[in-house]
Amino acid sequence: MKNVVPLKQPESFKRFGIDWTRAAASESERQLREAFLTYECSCGPNGLVSVLLLAAVSRRQGIVADDLQSAADHAEVLLGVKLRKHQDDALHSMHAYVREGGIVWS
Repeated sequence: MKNVVPLKQPESFKRFGIDWTRAAASESERQLREAFLTYECSCGPNGLVSVLLLAAVSRRQGIVADDLQSAADHAEVLLGVKLRKHQDDALHSMHAYVREGGIVWS
């Protein structure tokens, strides 16, 4: 048995004619996709995770369109930087805790 995130693409994408497993079929779809991906990538970690999950769900249904893949790659880099800083901060805090024998959270 495989553990996978039980997500599917929201119905709203179908309503607007967006299929993330193929390139945009019209100029208006391309503009809508570009605006959506730009907005999501500007919404901090939640938006970045949203783009990565959308790419993962799309990959299960076939290939991932180039525009989504580019946004997902960008999101992965940004999240990687943020998470690496979080890990470094956590390690620094734990090192101080062990070194000083104090409390971690106050």
